[in-house]
Amino acid sequence: MTHFILTILISLPTILSSCGQTSSQRDNNQQIIQTQRDTCDDPDANINCCFMNMPQTLNNKMNIDIQKETADKLVISGTIFRADGKTPFPDIILYAYHTDSKGYYSKSGNETGVQKWHGRSHGWCKTDKNGYYEIHTIRPARYPDNSMPAHIHAAIKTDTGKMLWITDFVFKDDNLVDEQYLSSLTNIGGTGVVDIIKTSDNNWTGKRDIVLTQ
Repeated sequence: MTHFILTILISLPTILSSCGQTSSQRDNNQQIIQTQRDTCDDPDANINCCFMNMPQTLNNKMNIDIQKETADKLVISGTIFRADGKTPFPDIILYAYHTDSKGYYSKSGNETGVQKWHGRSHGWCKTDKNGYYEIHTIRPARYPDNSMPAHIHAAIKTDTGKMLWITDFVFKDDNLVDEQYLSSLTNIGGTGVVDIIKTSDNNWTGKRDIVLTQ
């Protein structure tokens, strides 16, 4: 009996050490998982984060959820071309996000990753074989401080995995789309200026063709 107790006492530190190590490893693993999960939870997250939460299946129509919005509806359509400006570019994934009708990136509350910063008004689509796309959403408002025109941010991902931001969509009838604004653009995919017209049902429609020269 004495020998048995002695054996247990000798083994106890090893057992405790082993248990402590397992707990530590578990904590470390959880920390790693948490870090991986939060990598895109940053307003300046890498562009690839824009394509992390998209649906597995996409078509050429982006339908941004507008159930909570009161602004006019907006449809923008167009074709994405290769560098020659003539050849349609199929299978381009287009990501877009914008402010709500009051100029804020309002959230639904279930956003994850970079969409926590981009807000609820975001979506994806993929160009068809003719390079065609459509965005169905609302006409976004300017920021409350009127620091820049109303706009739609957009990024693309090619069939080879290349990703880049293109020039924001802005609206020709916005008086902040002036010479100063236009001179500041990088013109990736064009100026982004969309000439929109009001339809008979008081909604808006416009066209933007995009040439990817990069």
